[in-house]
Amino acid sequence: MAKGGVMTIEQTKAGKSTAVLTLSGRLDTASAPQLERKIKQWGEETTELILDFADLAYISSMGLRVLLQAKKTFKLEGRRLIIKNMNDTIREVFEMTGFLNLMVQEEKFIVIRKQEQDAIVLFMNGEIELANIPMVSKELLEIREGGIKDAKPVAIIMDMEKLTDFAPAAIKHLSQAIADTAWEGRTIKVRGALPKIQTMLRGEGLGDLLETGK
Repeated sequence: MAKGGVMTIEQTKAGKSTAVLTLSGRLDTASAPQLERKIKQWGEETTELILDFADLAYISSMGLRVLLQAKKTFKLEGRRLIIKNMNDTIREVFEMTGFLNLMVQEEKFIVIRKQEQDAIVLFMNGEIELANIPMVSKELLEIREGGIKDAKPVAIIMDMEKLTDFAPAAIKHLSQAIADTAWEGRTIKVRGALPKIQTMLRGEGLGDLLETGK
């Protein structure tokens, strides 16, 4: 892991057209150009670039600007730039600066995965349509593969507090995605859903996933 003001970036190929950049340390004025160069190194044949923030300790306004420009460029090119595994510190900066809202405005829907002490949380933000279900399915599948590989039980929480709308057609496909990615060691719950979304989930037979008292 990076020390002090140093940022390190590990890059791996996760598939024919998917790459992962794992950031450690501080993304600030000094290190932002490094990330910008790394992002540009992956050409158009890489249609999905994942930025893993699990070990990122700090992000400055310059770092946010690099991310915003990259996200806009990827969108224009029909590619996807995905940010995952934000810790509380980074997520707070994204929310305070309005960058999280900008991401939602750009994409309409985003899902951010975070590892908590006792569970993996999928934070859902914006409006989820049928076209967004594959994004959720991919997260569930990756969690399943990791859980089976490590041979350990995994608790998943779908945090829908910032989910403003849920297309009816998407509910049915979410139910199928949950079923398709299940395994013996997994438990899954939904928290923070608006009353109207709770009603929709119950209508699709997913009421037992709702956390009580939330």
